[in-house]
Amino acid sequence: MRKSKIAKQPEQVKVVLNGVPEGEYDIDTILTSLKLDFKAFNITMMGVLMKSIMDSEVEQLAGAHHERTAAHRWSSAPGYVLAGGTKLKIEHPRLRDKATKKEIKITSYKKFQEDGPLCESILNRMISGVSARKYERTVEQCAKSYGIKKSTISRRVIKATAERLKELMERSLEHLDIRVLAIDGVHIGGTAQIVAIGIDFAGKKHVLGFRQGATENAAVTQELIKELTERGLDTSHPMLVLMDGSKALHGAVKKFFDTNGVIQRCQLHKLRNVCEHLPKKYQGHFARKMKAAYAMKTYTDAKEALIKIVMELDRLNESAANSLREGLEETLTVHRLGLPDVLRKSFSSTNIIESTFSVGRDVMHNVKRWSTNDQVHRYLATSLLEAEKHFRKIRGHRSMSVLVAALDQEMVKNNFASQIKVA
Repeated sequence: MRKSKIAKQPEQVKVVLNGVPEGEYDIDTILTSLKLDFKAFNITMMGVLMKSIMDSEVEQLAGAHHERTAAHRWSSAPGYVLAGGTKLKIEHPRLRDKATKKEIKITSYKKFQEDGPLCESILNRMISGVSARKYERTVEQCAKSYGIKKSTISRRVIKATAERLKELMERSLEHLDIRVLAIDGVHIGGTAQIVAIGIDFAGKKHVLGFRQGATENAAVTQELIKELTERGLDTSHPMLVLMDGSKALHGAVKKFFDTNGVIQRCQLHKLRNVCEHLPKKYQGHFARKMKAAYAMKTYTDAKEALIKIVMELDRLNESAANSLREGLEETLTVHRLGLPDVLRKSFSSTNIIESTFSVGRDVMHNVKRWSTNDQVHRYLATSLLEAEKHFRKIRGHRSMSVLVAALDQEMVKNNFASQIKVA
């Protein structure tokens, strides 16, 4: 007589709920105590864990099988949970209240469907350079996964980037003691976006805001600075303002700050502008000479060296000589202020803001067509805030007090000179 085989029941994973009072179920406490890092687990294992937590909640609410309680198990239904940026197909349990005959919601199931982690996962992939069309290839693959389509990703990207835009453009600047202001423009989707980054007394960098214009014009720059002051930026004390050779930006800063704005023109931009007027065979020679002049420690030596270069250029190329002559004094502001070497190098160019734009290019390089200005603003705000996460204090930040004292002295000189001129 053959013995009948007894089917072995599969072992079930059971979660031990430490620290949760009997009869109560708090999914937030469980997630906190377990400290689940969803992105670190394999998606399949995450699904098993989530199913186990839901089963544990059901047991808390309805008791063991065949146990008489106020709630009873009411089959199951197909559903999904969000795991690692992917919808994972899952059978979720259902409960019904015996008295009211109404369904009892499973708290953990609703928690596992929240799209906060999914939005963040999508946004992180977008920032890393993954386009919406290729997103499906980047999410972790799972046999029971629904997958996420391009239209869904687009909606979630819009939501996430809109939140970043609001965060950047509405946050208060009252708590910031900004001493250096870097202003520059970046061209995106046929528009010019004027961006401002501030450096506080401690040497820490902050993205302040941006404003759109057709070009880098003075009106847009003034509107940007006015908006920053309305959000709490203190412009009552003197500031060092870093910028390139744009006449529009220069005029706007002069008009808004008056004697409080001490302008430092970017030395690298000046070098490039001069070399653009020269034949290629002379570019390397004059670039080395200008770099050597700007590397000199004292204002007198640097200015003397640059004047000699201007005289040499006059004999070779008048356009190049005029380019160097224009704004020469403002390229030497950091020398005239007598800043320490390391601080002078930090503020001699607009690299502080140019490096921020490089992050933006990585974030936005997959956008093939800019449909609206709102899209430009959302992506720009996202890239600026992403760059801000990686900001470090400027080199020479321990000498910021020297800069502040020098700016105060410069303002006194400028005010005195203005009074004499008026008299």
